[in-house]
Amino acid sequence: MNSTLIGIIACLLASGLFSGVETAFTSLSVFQLESIKKRGWSGALVARLARKPENLIATILIGNNLVNILASVLSTNWVIDTYGDKALGLTTGILTFVVLVFGEVTPKRIAINNNEWVALALAPFIYLCSIVFRPAVLVVNLFSSLVTFFVGRNKKSAVSMDTMVQMLSMAEHMGIIDYSRTSMVRNIFRLSSTTVQAIMTHRIDVFSLDSDTTCDEACKMVMSSEHSRIPVYTGENENITGIVTLHAILNEVLNKRGDTKLAALEREPFFITPNKPVGLLFASFKEKKETFAVVIDEYGGLAGIVSMHDVVEEIVGAIYETEHEESRERVGRQADGSYLLAGETPLSVALELSGIELDEPPPVQTVSGYVAWSLDRIPIRGDSVDTELGMFTVLEIDGNRAEKLEFRPVSL
Repeated sequence: MNSTLIGIIACLLASGLFSGVETAFTSLSVFQLESIKKRGWSGALVARLARKPENLIATILIGNNLVNILASVLSTNWVIDTYGDKALGLTTGILTFVVLVFGEVTPKRIAINNNEWVALALAPFIYLCSIVFRPAVLVVNLFSSLVTFFVGRNKKSAVSMDTMVQMLSMAEHMGIIDYSRTSMVRNIFRLSSTTVQAIMTHRIDVFSLDSDTTCDEACKMVMSSEHSRIPVYTGENENITGIVTLHAILNEVLNKRGDTKLAALEREPFFITPNKPVGLLFASFKEKKETFAVVIDEYGGLAGIVSMHDVVEEIVGAIYETEHEESRERVGRQADGSYLLAGETPLSVALELSGIELDEPPPVQTVSGYVAWSLDRIPIRGDSVDTELGMFTVLEIDGNRAEKLEFRPVSL
């Protein structure tokens, strides 16, 4: 075979290698790169090349353009020597087609389907090219930086929360992380945007006792309510002055001091505001070695109570401690794709289920609050309201709030 034809074929093969490795490296996900790092020296080489994408891309493009130009020159000379100038146009068309199929499209398709294998196999070749082409790479990057500077520099954007959630969804889809772990990690991410108001027990549901109550009286009431920590008030029930534990009450009763009043046992409560992010609440609990807090509104009145138990449930889901707590599950998926939501469900959960991000978040924290805000009145059973997130239907009412709702996201 003619040496010129051999040179053309070699250039086409090299073009295919460069095209394939470009696609392989640019299609590697963060998870794949982390996995590849552990695969010996070749994996370490892939990670090293991927750390400097500007040098990697410049090396690949310089190499690819060199071999394509060389293939064009060799084929032109060979055609002129063999067939004369008349066949030059036809040859150019044929060469363009061959380069497109065998030097671009086919290698890229192979690399997309086998990006890890291609990256590992060709990493040594690209690393060698990066050393050989280093002077040219430096010049190309210099001029590219100058052009970028005048056109407008793009700052490297930090990974946003939405991007992290998308990466988790990708990992779940790929089978790297199962659904339960993905859900927990999403909930952890949400702690910084979820406020205490969304997870607290509202004041109308708070069980509290008067500070003048004796331990004998309190014991009967506390045992029937199944609470371990009880807010104690003086005067009005919104004037919380302390916290008393079931253990302290029982200790007085068992030691025949049942006439002791709760005022003698109460300890100073840990007060917080309802707009405090749950993530900061968790940090405060750890710092102060507390597990229970009293939520006070802007006027100093009782807004509710919140515990470490509530924070943990926000991460792992409802924790059932008794046989009477079956209705506490906040989210349930139905066969038709709709959801059953508890009214206390944070609005951020509904936002995630709908896949929609509101431009201006409403001044509410829970799903029941969002429905009442959308209706502009107190909801009643059977109410339906069409919102930006989807259709909400009130199924159950407790007092003046929606206790259970059906939610059909706009995507259904």
